[in-house]
Amino acid sequence: MTPARFGAHFGALWLIVVALFAGLGMIGLGYVRLGGFTIAGAVFGAALIRLALPSSRAGGLVVRSRPGDVLFLLGMAAALFVIVITLDLSPRG
Repeated sequence: MTPARFGAHFGALWLIVVALFAGLGMIGLGYVRLGGFTIAGAVFGAALIRLALPSSRAGGLVVRSRPGDVLFLLGMAAALFVIVITLDLSPRG
């Protein structure tokens, strides 16, 4: 068996990277809540991709065992969602 090239099955990870950068761009443009939800959704999407794809096709999303990766990503997505929901964006003055 030959080792896979670095970018051979990198497609799933690139979808997540694009969504993360889109969320960061929204935050940079002042749409903090929408950008936060986009980032939380991207992390949730990463969990779903990691759950659905075999380890040989999940590329850069494979860090630990499948259950460990999915639980970590779901926890991060939930934490980000809660943080974005509870943000107080009203101006002080």
